[in-house]
Amino acid sequence: MRKLLSSAGVALFVAILVAPAQAQNFQNGSAETIWQGNLRLTGSPVWLFGKDGGPDRTGGAFRLGYGLTDAFDVEAKTGLFHGFTLIGGDAHYRFLTGETSMAFTAGGHQALVRNAPDSTALDLAAKVSRRVRPRLEIYGGPAFSYETVHGVADSGFTRWYAVPGVRWGLANRLDLLVEGGVGLNHNSPSYVTVGIAASTPVSGGAQRDRP
Repeated sequence: MRKLLSSAGVALFVAILVAPAQAQNFQNGSAETIWQGNLRLTGSPVWLFGKDGGPDRTGGAFRLGYGLTDAFDVEAKTGLFHGFTLIGGDAHYRFLTGETSMAFTAGGHQALVRNAPDSTALDLAAKVSRRVRPRLEIYGGPAFSYETVHGVADSGFTRWYAVPGVRWGLANRLDLLVEGGVGLNHNSPSYVTVGIAASTPVSGGAQRDRP
């Protein structure tokens, strides 16, 4: 029994050390959903700032999504860093559109961690966007994750972020995205990411021009 308790204690200690090194999401994007019938690929470097003396990390984030309707899309997502990889997916629903847009995101991801237990998370976010120029949009909103470490009892913890960003339309189907995640609790390391999102129509009914 003592050996079992010791093993459980070591596993929990490792999980606590690993948890702050991971982040819940990258490149959340604005409240604008992917245009119906279009594929969108987003790629960006990510600078992740460690908390409480933890190391800073540099990695990459990628998303591939498809617009199912004018107001609903789905995306696969991944984040690649030294020591861990994130894989998952999201669904986005835009319930207000115009000069000001609002959207809700629900999804999840799994963190594959080298030399430590993996983890699984539920991801939720809300976003408000405001178009200030024909091709310039500012956005922001809260993001939340509930994460559990595999094989460790009572290991659930939360991440809270405030996520501001800017989307600049470089061309009709090419955007520059600049985004930051401000960690609001102990488990949430802040980050900055700058990326490119490119869209292409893949169906006959796809929108041809930016709304």
